[in-house]
Amino acid sequence: MSSSTTVSELCAQLRLVLDASPEAISISELLAKVDTFVIECSAAPDAGTLLRQLEDELQVIYDDVVGHALFPQAEIFLAFLYHLRPILPSGSIISTWFDLVLRPTLREPKLPLPAVNYAKELILSALDPGSNYSPDGDDPEEAEKQKERVGNFRRRLMELYLLDAFNESSGDDVLEWAELDEVQREKKACWKANLEDVLVRVALERPQDFLTELYHCYISPTSRLQLLILLNAYTSQPAFPDHAHVLASHPLMNSLLHSLIFDNSSTVCTIALTVLIKLLPIFAVKACQQLKRLLPLLLVVLARILCWKERQSSSPIIPVLPDPEDSDEEDAFASDDGEDVVREGTSSLKIREDIEWERLELTFDGPASKAPSPDRYFTFLYYLFPCNTIRFLRYPVRYLNDNGVDSLYAVDWEDALDEEKIKSKCEPLLRRHVLHHLLISRGAVEELEQPDFWEQYDIPQIVGGATMLEVQNAALGLRKQHPSRGRHGARTPSPSALPQPPSVDASSASITETADSAPLSSSLDTIHVEAEAGAPPASALPRISLAQMVATSVALKAGLDVEIVDPSPAWSAVLFPLQARTRSSSRAERNSSQHSEEQTESPATASKSEQESHEDGSLPRHVAQAISALQREVLLLKNELNLELWTARENVEHIGRLYKERVRSRDEEVERQGLHNKLKEYKHTVTRLRHELKEAKKQAIVARKRYTDWNKELQDKMIELRKEKQTRDAEAAAMSAAEKEAKDTFAAQGKLLAEANQLVFHLETKIKENAHKVDRLHDYETQIEQLIKLQRLWEADVHKINDSKEYLAAFASKYRKMELRLDAFENAQIESERTAAAQRRRILELENELKQSQKQLEAARKASQTRRDSMTMEKYRKLQETNDRLREENEVLREEIEEVNAMVEVLKGQVSGKQGLVSSPRASPT
Repeated sequence: MSSSTTVSELCAQLRLVLDASPEAISISELLAKVDTFVIECSAAPDAGTLLRQLEDELQVIYDDVVGHALFPQAEIFLAFLYHLRPILPSGSIISTWFDLVLRPTLREPKLPLPAVNYAKELILSALDPGSNYSPDGDDPEEAEKQKERVGNFRRRLMELYLLDAFNESSGDDVLEWAELDEVQREKKACWKANLEDVLVRVALERPQDFLTELYHCYISPTSRLQLLILLNAYTSQPAFPDHAHVLASHPLMNSLLHSLIFDNSSTVCTIALTVLIKLLPIFAVKACQQLKRLLPLLLVVLARILCWKERQSSSPIIPVLPDPEDSDEEDAFASDDGEDVVREGTSSLKIREDIEWERLELTFDGPASKAPSPDRYFTFLYYLFPCNTIRFLRYPVRYLNDNGVDSLYAVDWEDALDEEKIKSKCEPLLRRHVLHHLLISRGAVEELEQPDFWEQYDIPQIVGGATMLEVQNAALGLRKQHPSRGRHGARTPSPSALPQPPSVDASSASITETADSAPLSSSLDTIHVEAEAGAPPASALPRISLAQMVATSVALKAGLDVEIVDPSPAWSAVLFPLQARTRSSSRAERNSSQHSEEQTESPATASKSEQESHEDGSLPRHVAQAISALQREVLLLKNELNLELWTARENVEHIGRLYKERVRSRDEEVERQGLHNKLKEYKHTVTRLRHELKEAKKQAIVARKRYTDWNKELQDKMIELRKEKQTRDAEAAAMSAAEKEAKDTFAAQGKLLAEANQLVFHLETKIKENAHKVDRLHDYETQIEQLIKLQRLWEADVHKINDSKEYLAAFASKYRKMELRLDAFENAQIESERTAAAQRRRILELENELKQSQKQLEAARKASQTRRDSMTMEKYRKLQETNDRLREENEVLREEIEEVNAMVEVLKGQVSGKQGLVSSPRASPT
């Protein structure tokens, strides 16, 4: 059966299976045939032609049978493509099957999980250039094109995640999400989840390429929030610590730190800070040196979070009437926090020019947002580097300058950092943490140079150790270790007179802190946090129904239809005054009328733009702000949930390790007791064996004496027998040696005789052969002597001829040189005559000029004497200067005349035959 027939039969069987024909084979048999075809095609010489033919036929089958309705044939078709994966080129998957099959599969939530996994595996195989099959072999140009194709496909997946998938940080996407039905929502959610899963798996397989792509996309401020969510999901994977060293040394890490330092969006910084919190214990185990290198920037991030300036919105979320009872408290709170609140339009510090960074100012167009919480971030930094952290908080600017960290802003660190504010903000953090033991035994420099105390720790152990630095957790741990102290404190008859246990204070502080740092959307309801925090608790600990919490969590995670009881009574009427989504004329009229009524009732009047937005059916401003606040709250809750799940996972691993150590210690105790019992038994056994050993030693001494005597007799007999044996052996050896020597002598003589006979025979043969040559040898010697004499005579004649040729050649050369010298002398004579004539003419001209200048000088002298009386002093000075100048010119002319006379003399000497400057080089023969 030929390969082309195999392709046609394979496609025919696939069509029958997709059509559910009774003649079709089972799916397992079809996939087995596909595996066989893969093995045959990989070894075939025309693999490229077969793959192109197979791809064309599969496209025809997809258009005819599957089409856009992916049920129920999609899983079979994807399984077929999945088993073709070893020979399916990446270009085919990227250019053909991604848009045709894989992308619709990832968008469809009702497909079974195996089908979705097939699609993801195909995408991953296309993104792996090492595992892709190429029919062209090891062509370097094709490999380079394939690498570029894979890079473009990876970039396309990232663009789909940023631009096509549902963006929770975009107001337009949220409004569009609200208008979609349940099916479309499921599709969008499925598309984003599958796309995120594919990107995370790509990152786990090829982290360097993924992080590079993420780094290029991170430059755009609008994409940072989505990329941080993706990076958060990537770092939460259990396999991420194996690739953590790649991220630690990648430029993306600097971009992440720059985002935390420069960006003004609290949502982006909160999620980025969550990612950094998870990276700190991972880097401490997997990339310790890189973490130490980044420590100054990490401390700068801590200072920025501590001194975060909150943004205050220009308008409230909801036009709610102010409560007169709370007005005083709110005014006081606003006045207290006024220092840390920044109005819109306030400029931030200018970034240094050599740092190419575009600052993200705002993510959600909503009300004032809370600053990111630095608690956990400070906890991990304080646990890993306690000395450096405390030194930085004490002297921030000096610490950065001592470590050689240049300012990231256009100003110095002294102007960029407020040391007093950092110290005041870090005081509550320090109060909520216990003293680190390394603050006593180490300094900041020693902490970075000496081996780290967590060198033998794993990630869960670092997370657990950092968690126990908090006062609340430390007090809870102490109470669990010593329950009698907790019970004694609870039974105290007068709790007001005695100090409360640490756990109660920590719990109340935690409740107050949680209420203060609640998400912004919770402020939509009328909540009096201060009153609740200040009220005395009914019991020592807050009571929470664990069963209700578990039931609510299970119902929400299962996606069941739940009924919300006790809803907020003020949200629906105030936040969303209209329930209908359609924008008909009657709805618009009702919107405008209701808006006018609220405008008359509310003390704050809406702007004209808001009235126009009500009339054209768009959402009011306070509704858009509320949606933005809800978006931010959802993102922050998801981010917090992700961090809590990661922390819980690390804590579970730490608990498992501690449980194993506890079980191991118990087993060791049991084993130690067993060994102690065995040791007692062994001691009794040793005592008994020692007594038996003494008896055995006594018997051994008697036996040894008898054995010595008997052994001595045997040795005497053996000595006599050995002497007799040695004598017999010596005689036998002498006889055998003589016999062997005689045999060797006879054999050697026989060989010598045979060789002598053979040599005599060869010599006689050679004498007979060379007899006639010896006779002619005398004739040859006579001829050789004659020829030698002739050769000597011929060589003497040749020498004579050669000598005469050399003499003639030298004579001819001399004759030629004489002719050349004669020509040169004639030319020199002609040239010297010409030069002499020119010099004579020049001499005459100079003499005439000298006579004329003398005449002018005499005339000037006479004229000056006659007119000296009538001249003024000024004219006399000018004439004096003219006279001096003429004298100088006269001196110059005299010097020129002398030079000309000298040259004439030289020329005369040359012409008369004397040696001179010109003729001296020509006189020598060439």
